[in-house]
Amino acid sequence: MPVKVTLFASDEATRRQLAEAVPTVVDAMLAGPALELPEQFVHTDPKLRQLQSQNPEAVIIAIAADAPEAALSLAIWLRTQMPAVSVIACGPMHPPQLIVRAMQAGAAEYLELPLRPEALAEALQRQSETQAADAAPERPRRGKLIAVAGVRGGCGATTVAVNLALAMHAMRRQADQSVVLVDAAPLGHAALQLNLKPMFNLVDLLANASRLDAVMLGSLSTRHGCGLDLVGGPAHPLLPMSAEAHGEWLDRLLLAVPMAVVDLSARWDDLTRAVLERADRILFIAQTDMVSLWSAAKVRQFLDPERRLRFEIVLNRYSATPEVDAAGLEAITGAPVFWKLPNAHALVCAAIERGQPPVEKGDSELATSFRELAAALLGRPQKRQRAWLPFFRSRHVEA
Repeated sequence: MPVKVTLFASDEATRRQLAEAVPTVVDAMLAGPALELPEQFVHTDPKLRQLQSQNPEAVIIAIAADAPEAALSLAIWLRTQMPAVSVIACGPMHPPQLIVRAMQAGAAEYLELPLRPEALAEALQRQSETQAADAAPERPRRGKLIAVAGVRGGCGATTVAVNLALAMHAMRRQADQSVVLVDAAPLGHAALQLNLKPMFNLVDLLANASRLDAVMLGSLSTRHGCGLDLVGGPAHPLLPMSAEAHGEWLDRLLLAVPMAVVDLSARWDDLTRAVLERADRILFIAQTDMVSLWSAAKVRQFLDPERRLRFEIVLNRYSATPEVDAAGLEAITGAPVFWKLPNAHALVCAAIERGQPPVEKGDSELATSFRELAAALLGRPQKRQRAWLPFFRSRHVEA
């Protein structure tokens, strides 16, 4: 069967030349009309949905030497979102650094423009042989999920989720996608802390859950100045959905992103259960007062009566005093104390009013602790790290 090929080029003349060359190759056919490469690539561009509708097996991207960024960004996007598709770049042979950048972005082949049919035929043959040698089916790579749940209202779960997501996004590798923060609190405040005004929120995501993918997620989320993507919190109660229905859209979400942080706050329903079942780490935000600890024990019993999941206590507004006994806390809550965030209530209040989370700017003790927490969860301990656990851990084994 001929290989279905989609074409991208910024100018009409190049698109025409590519469209004329591809059909002359015996083992190639056009998957659809050639698509215009925009001057600036954004992951919400409608052309990406056109690309997906063509369902190609190979994509040819024409790269202009004087403006290569959009083409290189598209190659990176294809590598992460459509890894089964062969990416073939074409452009000038000089400067050679352009060829290197194209290969680093994810292009499997680099061909000279104007495109020669015989060169394309050889490239497609090489890709076919490579895919045949690696024919063993692979499961789609699933993103990681951090669940942040509060033992009660007002214990700071949203503040922890926002600052943790920002810190994790700052630590991602350059080629990785944005970290996604999903505000699933009963009444979301993450946008307030980030000084954002989302046009869409979790309600809109759930309305489109059956067709959720990376492009849809990008159109429903709001990007922070640092690059973090936020799915805004609901402005009114969510319509009832089963844990299975919530699990389906969460599975789609984790296939679309490498890292998601979900702020559950004090939500204790089927959405929470679905998130906890899929979470790689469950952070239980509490304080050292007796009400918080009593609530932690009760909420855990409600959400996980069989103790199949591993909850990890994060003590917020922690102040080391002789009365605070870690072993006693763990005995009361039935969960290990994983992290202690210093008490900086005035700093946090001022940061929320400014819409500028502490971790985003400043070297306060609290900001440092958030960064170290993110590093610990990513398995990248820093010099000042207090304690860390590997990111990968069985979610159904009680300590």
